[in-house]
Amino acid sequence: MANFDESWDADLLALDGHFLQSSAWMRVQAALGYDVTWRRGPGWQWAAALRSGRFPRYLYVPYGPAGADTEAALRDVAIAARTLGLDFARVEPSVGAMAALRSLGARAAPSIQPRWTWVLDLTAGIDVLRGGLEAGHRSRINAAPRRGIGVWQTENPADIDIFLTLQRRARGRTAFHGQPDTYHRTVAETLMPLGAARLYVAGIDDQPLAASMCFDFGHTRYYAHSASDPDAGRRLGAGAPLLWQMIGDAKARGAATFDFWGVIPDDNPSHPWAGFSRFKKAFGGRLLERAGTWELPVRMTRYRAYAATRRWRRG
Repeated sequence: MANFDESWDADLLALDGHFLQSSAWMRVQAALGYDVTWRRGPGWQWAAALRSGRFPRYLYVPYGPAGADTEAALRDVAIAARTLGLDFARVEPSVGAMAALRSLGARAAPSIQPRWTWVLDLTAGIDVLRGGLEAGHRSRINAAPRRGIGVWQTENPADIDIFLTLQRRARGRTAFHGQPDTYHRTVAETLMPLGAARLYVAGIDDQPLAASMCFDFGHTRYYAHSASDPDAGRRLGAGAPLLWQMIGDAKARGAATFDFWGVIPDDNPSHPWAGFSRFKKAFGGRLLERAGTWELPVRMTRYRAYAATRRWRRG
């Protein structure tokens, strides 16, 4: 993989960059079999995985580039894609990049990472954070000890099997199937030894009811993946005390922000994300918007063919 120098992550944090632009996440991409490339300039930087199948071939810059000079960064991404002989570059910059995206002829694309996330300020006192909970969550958290629900954490990659077992139970019961087992194993085996990820488990007498993976980067903890027993886990409300423990531990470790990852921006009950968006928002916090997923065409004829094929497949 790309040989990141020691200053990469420190500089990324100074630019308010996302974990998905970190050297740790690029190690995950390399472990998944992708080539990784990265570049930086005055006040900006980006890291990308090369999606190099037969068609299309493109760079993917997840939640990036980072930095204030987004036009310079996006131009550089396009130059890199052209130099590598790719068809386009896929980017997900901050919402402030909209003017630069338009000036460079970027095309809006279906979302890869969510456009909206939900974030909680952890600098407030724990009593203030508890007061921000909705009544249902507060009740489930208070009831957890009476129900015998305990929460523990692990950084042992082998324990990802707990999460995978719960995810398999949930498949077929909801419309969301999650990533393949091999993906989660790679993430755990890459990030846990670096101290960048940990698994939280809620259960009774060591019998898991729910499990969640979180990522830590700088002063932010990210709520990344979650799975719950579709019967006992939901009936006993194990998810709320699990996530509350994850939040409290993040605050105790000095984190300033808890990022719940993707939500819908409204309360549309018919949206497939409505349920888990309500669950996340019930912890208190605020909505954070990014620019969404965009593509910078490089080889226009091939890009047009790809875009037409995508439209056809979507009906």
